[in-house]
Amino acid sequence: MNNKYAMDVKLLRVTKEGIDLVAEGARVSGVHLAQSARKIVELITDNDYSSVLEHIYFTMDISGISVALSRELLEHRIASHTGKSTRYKEEKGFEYYVPKELERKGREEGARIYMEAMKNANDAYTKLRELGVAREQARYVLPLALHTHYVLTINTRSLINFFMLRLCVRASPEIRELAMRMYKICLEEYPDIFSRIWCRGFTLGVCPENEARPDRCPFKKFLPKKREVKGKFERDARMIIEKELKGLVFTG
Repeated sequence: MNNKYAMDVKLLRVTKEGIDLVAEGARVSGVHLAQSARKIVELITDNDYSSVLEHIYFTMDISGISVALSRELLEHRIASHTGKSTRYKEEKGFEYYVPKELERKGREEGARIYMEAMKNANDAYTKLRELGVAREQARYVLPLALHTHYVLTINTRSLINFFMLRLCVRASPEIRELAMRMYKICLEEYPDIFSRIWCRGFTLGVCPENEARPDRCPFKKFLPKKREVKGKFERDARMIIEKELKGLVFTG
């Protein structure tokens, strides 16, 4: 078995000339024709007129991630997901993810227990296979830490949602590292879009994490909490909403 942590993300395909493509789509929906493609993209990104960004697609090869992380990826459903099959792929001597917390000083006993669990899972899988048990049955003893291989195709609008959630310091460490690797690729391909995007706090200008935001958040000292901002106008705004609702006329 190999417990080396070896996450890797490679760009396989990306929509070419996407800025012009997005601008053309925006012009169809009514954006002023005289604006440059770059200005149009800045406008729709800043103002979250983001449906037109769906015309830009990225396909990425993702390796060295855990099965646990792949389950989190599936929460981002507006994308095409292809993962390595444990039904058809042999997993004797499998590679696996080790939480970085277990590599810290003072975590030696926890690390020992973890490694022993990985060894026991591998031994059980190997013995089952040697007894003639099919892969599709033996795989149930494999751990969530098992490394898997993934191909993900996702549009830019969904990527923005992914980055806003998964670049937050409160995201689980493994998926945040994946998000940062993916973000770097996207930023290099389309800086006009992705330089305006990071976690929700950065992108929105207020942090929806509110009191849950930890001290390690790099924006904590100057980004206001959503609850603080909303609290200043919520009562008056609620009265306006109630007036709007009273003015509804239902037919049928």
